[in-house]
Amino acid sequence: MSSRTKQKETVPVLLDTNVLMYSASEPFEIRSQLERLGFKNIIVTEGVRRELERLANSGHIKEKKFAKLSLEIANKFGTMPDPPIVGGVDDHLVYISKEYGYIVATSDASLRRRLKKEGLPVIYIKNRRLISECNLITKTNSSPTDTDSKL
Repeated sequence: MSSRTKQKETVPVLLDTNVLMYSASEPFEIRSQLERLGFKNIIVTEGVRRELERLANSGHIKEKKFAKLSLEIANKFGTMPDPPIVGGVDDHLVYISKEYGYIVATSDASLRRRLKKEGLPVIYIKNRRLISECNLITKTNSSPTDTDSKL
């Protein structure tokens, strides 16, 4: 196994709410798409889970259905606590990506632009496939990837 392949497998990918919703609403298997790109360490933040729970309880009928399915999909991945900063889910994802070198997978155009502006790695959806814009330059900070860790 090449060191580049090994590096891809260990770089965590953070899933945004909308990429999970897309995975639930389309014939699109997010884990296999990420593995096709060489990524195996997939994480959902607590904030993304809360956002999905809110949509599952208060969205439109179709949105509720997809949010519930998205939560089921999210439960197949690791969980990460929110960082100790004020802001919304997008702010948290940008912070974690910047601080720890994690990659964000999103189909949110404004979040994608924000990540690119910061020079941060991003994975996005195009033609029902995930596309990676990652240089795999990661920081060496410790990487909290479970609910017992603190940022």
